[in-house]
Amino acid sequence: MVILTAIDRDPGCKGVVETAYELATSMDKQLVILHVVPEDGDEGAAREQVEEIVTSVIGDLDGVDLRIMPEQTRRDLPTGRTANHILQVAEEIDPDYIVIGSRKRTGLGKILLGSVSKLILANADVPVVTVEQTRKAEAE
Repeated sequence: MVILTAIDRDPGCKGVVETAYELATSMDKQLVILHVVPEDGDEGAAREQVEEIVTSVIGDLDGVDLRIMPEQTRRDLPTGRTANHILQVAEEIDPDYIVIGSRKRTGLGKILLGSVSKLILANADVPVVTVEQTRKAEAE
């Protein structure tokens, strides 16, 4: 029994971690926290930042399965690679729920910009809980 949450390195995702942790704790399920590192990103730095965000919310990493996954280029996926990595992990671990963050977009941004959360919602085989991510300034 698993809760999967995928986060980025924005401090605004603290509410996502908190929601996922509360859900996992209340349902007595394992919590898997996933971060997909962009192709040009530094995995070590990403791990440090993600660990800092997670521990600032839940105190420590005891009982949390933290996974840092490098994004891989796929010619068949010109966009949405991060979402597809998340969905791939979800297929492998078969979570009970996926918890993800979502940022508000307005007007043209909703039409032109795809989002990871939108792709997860459209393609996940399990229930998805979305949590509005706060803006960076509000999270600090």
